[in-house]
Amino acid sequence: MKPPSLQHLLLALAFALSCGLAQAVPEALTADDISPLRSMGEQMEAWVQRGEDVPEQVLAEIASQGPAPAGVPEAVWQRALQRTRGLVAARSGLEAEVRAAVAALQLLNSDGRNAQIQADQALVQALLQDLLGHAEMGAQQARSADVYYTQACGVRLPPADCEHRAWWRALRLMWLRAEAQGALVEAQGLTQRAQALAARADDALLQAWTLSGQAVISQALGDADAARRIMVQADRIARRSDSALALVRVRYNEARLALMQGDDRGGLRTMQEALALAKPLNSPRLDSQVLASLSDLLRRAGRAREALAAVERAYPVMKRHNELRGQPTLLHNGGLARLQLGQVAQGRSDLEDALAMWSDTGAKAAMESALREDSDALAALGDTHAALELYHREQALRADINKGNREAALAQQRERYRSEAEKRELDLLGRENALRASRLQTQALLERVWLLAAALLLLVAGVAVLLLKRARDANQQLRRSEALLKVQSERDPLTGLANRRHFREVLATLESDGGFRGALLLLDIDHFKRVNDDFGHQAGDTVLIEIAHRLGSSVRLNDLVCRWGGEEFLVYAPGLRDEGLTALARRMLHAVGDQPVRLEDGRDLTVTTSLGYACFPLPQHEVNLDWDRAVNLVDMALYTAKSMGRDRAVGLQATLAEDGDALVAMERDFEMARLSGEVQLRVDPRITAPVAAAGSGT
Repeated sequence: MKPPSLQHLLLALAFALSCGLAQAVPEALTADDISPLRSMGEQMEAWVQRGEDVPEQVLAEIASQGPAPAGVPEAVWQRALQRTRGLVAARSGLEAEVRAAVAALQLLNSDGRNAQIQADQALVQALLQDLLGHAEMGAQQARSADVYYTQACGVRLPPADCEHRAWWRALRLMWLRAEAQGALVEAQGLTQRAQALAARADDALLQAWTLSGQAVISQALGDADAARRIMVQADRIARRSDSALALVRVRYNEARLALMQGDDRGGLRTMQEALALAKPLNSPRLDSQVLASLSDLLRRAGRAREALAAVERAYPVMKRHNELRGQPTLLHNGGLARLQLGQVAQGRSDLEDALAMWSDTGAKAAMESALREDSDALAALGDTHAALELYHREQALRADINKGNREAALAQQRERYRSEAEKRELDLLGRENALRASRLQTQALLERVWLLAAALLLLVAGVAVLLLKRARDANQQLRRSEALLKVQSERDPLTGLANRRHFREVLATLESDGGFRGALLLLDIDHFKRVNDDFGHQAGDTVLIEIAHRLGSSVRLNDLVCRWGGEEFLVYAPGLRDEGLTALARRMLHAVGDQPVRLEDGRDLTVTTSLGYACFPLPQHEVNLDWDRAVNLVDMALYTAKSMGRDRAVGLQATLAEDGDALVAMERDFEMARLSGEVQLRVDPRITAPVAAAGSGT
């Protein structure tokens, strides 16, 4: 065990005095004084972990405890016992025990001025409310606990009584609530606070657990590089620790990250590893949490029976412990597995039960994702009407989640574009020149430092140190400027989407000897020139920004959307084909055309789009081609959509071209190739009202 620092000893004494425990704690705390307190904290945490599965047994052990062990103040011991009692009871929904623990804590705070006891009371009640499905009430109690813990401990972490694990649990409850509501920026900030707290306490388990969760949120925010970097750090900390639970938590979130990145096979393998690592811990409740996500991955892999078996194994455990956060996930995964197995009636019933539970607990993000999966599943079964109904529910929920962020982003982007549009390219060139000059200056500065150090080592040591510091600061500023320049060069300044240059770089890296692979969708806003002519260029900018947000909300997390130029948008969707690709094209048509765009003056403007799409290599001869020609082909499909009346999607389904020369000949006269049957198209006009079947195909 690492000996406490002098700072920790002094802070522990100060805390004891502030809580009226000066008589119980010696004036000069030593390492021997702190060790019993640390041991007490570890014992309490072991009870909390065991209480996940056998709460009644653990509560009986707590009730049988006598006076405080040697070296532990009695008031500190009693508070820790009652807090632990409340945490164990709250995690299994034992309301009577929770009320008794809260009342006992209140007796320990007779004057009502002990902020840490108030924090403990709020935390216990927050965990209970969250478990019972009262998510908003639980989040409010967790925020109160956070305020009290901050008031009592601040940025300090005295080992005597500022229990970092309790404070961390309050922060985790808040970040899970924010993540469930889709407030990812707020969730990321909370994980950063939780990680700082775990790092100050040198708690490897909580550090690894928090970092892995932070990686998942970074991926959801679109920062894949940061997600990978943070997950590597979490894995390194978990491996260095002696905590098997840390490895389970990291592997669990690593599997979630792989799934978000489109690596279903890697996610399944990693989640199975997490389940194997959890087995020696002998915790059915932990197993049930892993099985909930494993069932989804098994279903995606086409192993529906195994997925259903995992659900049936985990659900009774969560039901027994009143685990409402995981129950809808299991019901949803089981429902989709039943649909795959042909158990349609039971599958639909399970899906509706899961959606109802998510709705009751306010888990909007989980519900939105589930609606998208349910819509695709019903479409695959041929129930287009029900699939469209779920799609519209998903869109309404997505609009609700994004409303605040979209309005703020729109105002910010409009102001930035208005003041900087004409100067942006010049600024980028100027920064490049400044960076080159800074490199030369830094090199010259370093040479001067070494020359001066060699010639006047003893006489000018202080000056050399100062110059070295300036050089280091200059390098740091240079790296920050380079990173900022790279981000700005890859983004469209008006919409915030990837620009044409970045999109080209991404597609170029995906090409191999076998040619380009993946789906492309090219969209063009219908009659956009009329918008600028009739309403002004500011209205046109508003339309472009709003359409960009709608397209971003329609695609999957691993799809790439860019502003290709003017009013054109290009989407790369890896691994998507056939009905899934057609469904995405329809979602985009409806996302653009179903709701008018609200202009600044309050007017509503109806906007539609034409869309061309294809999955490469093209059936039936699968001629290899590079991505430039792939874009050219979907552009021809887009042109066909406009020639047929606009507001529709035209998909390039197959071609009779057997080689590259035949494909070139087809491109020269695409219309003739279409009429002669050399190319097969699917045409889907946007349907303004729900119908029983999809658009016609030719």
